[in-house]
Amino acid sequence: MLKWTPKSENDLDLIREHIAKNFNVDLAIRAVDNRVDFVEKTLNSNSLAGKLLESNPLFSQLVYKGNSIFYCENPKDKMLYVIYVQPRGTDIRLL
Repeated sequence: MLKWTPKSENDLDLIREHIAKNFNVDLAIRAVDNRVDFVEKTLNSNSLAGKLLESNPLFSQLVYKGNSIFYCENPKDKMLYVIYVQPRGTDIRLL
């Protein structure tokens, strides 16, 4: 099972706001929904789909349309948590 952290949900909100401001609201909603659908479909079918980060192999990365989605498995509950969504064109500062 997959859960989105409050940080990752906030990241999606910021992406949605940016697209809505610079393009239009319908596109913003579709763009974020497409990212969520991709991540959920991919990770629910294969939790090992992402690339392990060399800097911290506890975290994995998926890339969708230039956006990096970082996630990890919690060893206690065995759930996957999406922890950060990095918009394209930005440098990673989380891990």
